[in-house]
Amino acid sequence: MKRGDYHRITPDYVDRLLPGQIFVFGSNSLGYHTGGASRMAHKRFGAVWGQAEGIQGQSYAIPTDFGRMSAITDLKPYVDRFIAYAKAHPENIFLVTRVGCGISGHTEREMASYFKEAVELKNVLLPRGFADVLFDGDVLYDLDRFLTAQNGGYADYQRALSEIKAGRKLSHWIWYVFPQIKGLGFSYNSEYYGVSGLEEAKAYLNHPVLGARLREISEAFLNLDAGSALDILGCPDNLKVRSCMTLFDLVAEHDIFEQVLTKYYDGEHCPKTLLRLKLSAPRLESITITKDYRILIGDGNEIVLEPLMKCVYLLYLKHPEGIAFKSLTDFKQELTDIYVKLKPNGLTDKVQKSIEDLTDPLNNSINEKCARIRAAFISVLPEKMAQNYYISGKKGEARRIILNRYLVTWE
Repeated sequence: MKRGDYHRITPDYVDRLLPGQIFVFGSNSLGYHTGGASRMAHKRFGAVWGQAEGIQGQSYAIPTDFGRMSAITDLKPYVDRFIAYAKAHPENIFLVTRVGCGISGHTEREMASYFKEAVELKNVLLPRGFADVLFDGDVLYDLDRFLTAQNGGYADYQRALSEIKAGRKLSHWIWYVFPQIKGLGFSYNSEYYGVSGLEEAKAYLNHPVLGARLREISEAFLNLDAGSALDILGCPDNLKVRSCMTLFDLVAEHDIFEQVLTKYYDGEHCPKTLLRLKLSAPRLESITITKDYRILIGDGNEIVLEPLMKCVYLLYLKHPEGIAFKSLTDFKQELTDIYVKLKPNGLTDKVQKSIEDLTDPLNNSINEKCARIRAAFISVLPEKMAQNYYISGKKGEARRIILNRYLVTWE
């Protein structure tokens, strides 16, 4: 096989299998499945306590605990027997984990050399680390499965795009048009079209056709004038698209995927996707508006804003539904009232003129104020967290602060 042709990669994290799939793990010589992949095999896939080698339920054990004091060649007969078994059972798909690279102490380079013959077996998947060693890092993912589905069949990409532009999903294409991390579902499609991890997501997004299509249909979804994700996609596809946007936002920050999450999902990542990737969402801090109108984050970090900028921020904080810039003229009196509370004796002619400019749809003053508010929050919080607190939104639409209001306290 030529370099660059190999794409059969075991997902980074496996906790469920389809019928016919076999979980291949490293066992200690006593068959005590107490940690790592062996514990998962015993807990989920039928590994037998006390059995150190061979097929057991939907798992296959390879003894690996010979330690670094003995020759690595001690492991070769066990790996050879596994490869022979895989050859004899082409009806099964074998997902090889990082056998021997945990507590046994062997390196990926050491172990990969003994799986070299498995490269030619179409029913064996190797961990990315082994494949990188065997192909000098030149490993491709099987992205053709997405192209094949998108370029024909009952519901191809063009049909999917037209349905999104019309504002209602009607046919079945969600898995290969908005791909998600592998392991979120139990169906064949969710497994077959599941993305193995962040590296495959990067490869998908860098693909000249697939990446461009994902951005195109995401933008079409973002640009719809009305309807929630549930209205447009139905359930559970609204949740699947959130998972997709989360996955690709993690590999392409500040891209279209972040905007979709902001508009339809209050800027929140899919927690199940983060869990599969062993990541966590940033813990949001509470925000307190004190009696003297200071803005405090968490344990007391203050967001310092000039009085008029603070009035704009408090106005938007009071309106979770959002306010379009072109509609601010309707809120001129409310903005003035907030200023009077903030600065009881400060409503001068100059300030009133500034409020007029802020609420004038032909004036750029509100854009300038929002940019400075954003900068103030980013100076105190990580940007991924800060985006929950400042005013954001798309041109022509209602701008809003996406922070859940249960985190806001008004003294």
